[in-house]
Amino acid sequence: MLDIRNIKRKIMHAATAAAMTAAVTAGICMTGVVTVQAATTQTVTAQTTPAATQTAEHDTQKTGAGSSVQASKVNINIVPANKESTAKIKDGSYSTSITFTADNTLTITPADANDRIYGLYITWAARPGEWTLTYDSGIKSCGQNAFLHEYVEIPEGTASAVIELSQKEKICNIDAYSAGTLPDDVQVWEPECARADMLVLSTHADDEILFLGGVLAQYAGEDKLNVQVVYFSNYFGGTVIREHEKLDGLWELGVRHYPVNGDFPDQYADDLAAAEKLYGHDEAVAFVVGQIRRFKPQVCVAQDTDGEYGHGTHKLTSAAMQEAVTVSMDSDKYPESAAEYGVWNVAKTYIHLYGENKIKLDCRQPLANLGGRTALEAATAAYKKHVSQQWCWFYVSDTYEYSISDFGLYRTTVGEDTGNDMMEHITSYEEQEKQARQQAEERKAKKQAEEESKAKAEYELQYGVPDGESSPDKVPKFLEKVGITIVVMIAVMLVIALVGAFASSIVYRQKNMKKSRRQKHGTKKRR
Repeated sequence: MLDIRNIKRKIMHAATAAAMTAAVTAGICMTGVVTVQAATTQTVTAQTTPAATQTAEHDTQKTGAGSSVQASKVNINIVPANKESTAKIKDGSYSTSITFTADNTLTITPADANDRIYGLYITWAARPGEWTLTYDSGIKSCGQNAFLHEYVEIPEGTASAVIELSQKEKICNIDAYSAGTLPDDVQVWEPECARADMLVLSTHADDEILFLGGVLAQYAGEDKLNVQVVYFSNYFGGTVIREHEKLDGLWELGVRHYPVNGDFPDQYADDLAAAEKLYGHDEAVAFVVGQIRRFKPQVCVAQDTDGEYGHGTHKLTSAAMQEAVTVSMDSDKYPESAAEYGVWNVAKTYIHLYGENKIKLDCRQPLANLGGRTALEAATAAYKKHVSQQWCWFYVSDTYEYSISDFGLYRTTVGEDTGNDMMEHITSYEEQEKQARQQAEERKAKKQAEEESKAKAEYELQYGVPDGESSPDKVPKFLEKVGITIVVMIAVMLVIALVGAFASSIVYRQKNMKKSRRQKHGTKKRR
């Protein structure tokens, strides 16, 4: 007779050994899957990164931005809907223009059918309204910034472009360009500053160069700060060419944010009283306060208290700046601009030729971002852009009485200067934003590290092993405590079921054998 208990014991030992082997195998397989997945991820990354780089390079090259190829003018035909001659808008002169009505359109095509147009450079005779450009593969809304000199890029290139005006406009010139890096004299303006590191107040066109040119060359051209130039006077009601010269001179000095004009016409005043009579003292101060509140500059720069050579309006704008920086933080003063822009307290204010707290800009060091020219050389070239004023005796200098390098600190909330840098004690808005992003990233990283540390602690508390612990020589403890347990439980349940079934079959067979013997024994007796 078989020993049922002994059979069960042997079967259980064999099943347990098989279950442990299965668990170890499962653990190794699981570890292997993770390793393969990681390796696969690295392989995919290695394979896709060059492709992504190639795509980025292609996108850059497609527009011609930063290309080593120099863009050139494309010879074009300009055909208005009314078929009038367009010679005056192809002569490159600010003195000639054509007036087009709103129902007119201008179709522009390359004279050579093999050429394509990648950009249009339009010089308007007055600041334009909105207009639409339609070309081969798209349509653009333009003119929202009302730039007098406006460049419109066509990244895909086109064989035909149509200008549709929304109102009556006067155009001085239209040029078209091929793909590639634009010539230096093509002005691609940025909008006025949202926030200005520096606000430079100029009374007239050319004052910003003759007297303040060292400031613009250094801080706008070389340092690439957000410099906002504000002109007290405008010339749209008179000698409009001077508006074009403003832009040409600023661009030469490296200014890239479009300037702002006051509504005051250019009129000569012999002295301050005459200027106040022409323009109004309060009106001048209100204008300057409004610009300060709008652009929230950290540094303001204005002209000489004595008007350089005694010009009354120079004296007025200097006096207006000196008063404005003391009231711009008071909402009760000039409340209209306070309601529109809020109030602002300027950190530092400099006045040209001011006799106290003097600084002297170094206008003779080469400036890399201005082609290696000095501020003096760049300002001299910029002044030559004011072609209409070359009859005057004025010139750019850092040694004569109207030197572009001599200034004084009129007011400060951040301490006195120790050197010759107007931005001393000041952090540019761009740098502030960079620091804020860095601090935000550091806070995020710190929080993430704290959360990961907390999660690891909870993991170790729950499973008794640090998160991520593994060894190539042994089954991880996590698998021993969790994975193996699950596998063993399943294996044991299966073994128990099998053993039970096997044992039941043996018992059933023994019972049948006993019954068969009894039946045989009973048959013999009856015989």
